Amino acid sequence: MENGFRGYHPFVIFFYYVCVGVLAMYFNHPVFLAVACLLLVGVNLTHDNGKALRKWIPMFVGMSAVIILVNPFLNSRGTTIFFYFRGKQVTLEATLYGVVMSMSLVLILLMFISFNLILNGNKFLFVFSKFLPRTAFLTMLAIRFVPLLKGRLDEINDVQRIRGMTMAAGTVRERAKNGMVMMQILLTWSLEEAIETADSMKARGYGIGKRSPYVPYRMTKCDKGWLMTLLTLFTLCIVGGSLGYGKIIIYPELGTLNFYVIDWILLVCMVIILSFPLLVEGREQVRWKFSR
Repeated sequence: MENGFRGYHPFVIFFYYVCVGVLAMYFNHPVFLAVACLLLVGVNLTHDNGKALRKWIPMFVGMSAVIILVNPFLNSRGTTIFFYFRGKQVTLEATLYGVVMSMSLVLILLMFISFNLILNGNKFLFVFSKFLPRTAFLTMLAIRFVPLLKGRLDEINDVQRIRGMTMAAGTVRERAKNGMVMMQILLTWSLEEAIETADSMKARGYGIGKRSPYVPYRMTKCDKGWLMTLLTLFTLCIVGGSLGYGKIIIYPELGTLNFYVIDWILLVCMVIILSFPLLVEGREQVRWKFSR
């Protein structure tokens, strides 16, 4: 039995990630993106104390640095000129565009780190199996096979190393020969297990009737309340963004970065949406503290 954010209905969790993904690409004001990044870092910390996030930090820093530093030298659009480099103008607008683009990409990656931790295979199938049963099943199989094949290849490599067959030593021909032997074993192993899996699914009647979930998820009043709250706030953000709030004009000339009243309202709406897991986990911590 899961609790906290993981305990919510899969449709509510999936809709939360849809909101996060859309808003990450919808607003481009640096303040909106910076606040969203901080909140998603906090959300990831609540999942596993940042264990998965720490593996991605070097990539985030390197990717952001490359985009921010390279973009002004590749893109000469803009009217506020910093200096000239080999005859091409380096502008404030191109630099700011690199900052905004890197923050949006970091936001998307932060969302997927959290997504992988929370929305497991059973929840993913529950969400999509009703209207995309085959696609959802194939997607789950494809996602599952990446770590599965890697694990099997590591096992085969360990056994072959004991037998003196390795890809780390010997001539190029010997390494290639050993690599082909390992790939042959991996493919044979995978195909054999795929046949057994297909026979097992056929014996259990897969595809004959309506699929029943392993865990019976039921939409509670709390799920419905949060779903309606997220939907209302998300609609406000979309409508406000369509009027130009929460966004800045970068090209051809940098527009104002000032905040208006509606910008603040949209920022609050976005903060509540993105803070959904933080609010739930915080409430659970308070309940646990006062229940002892």
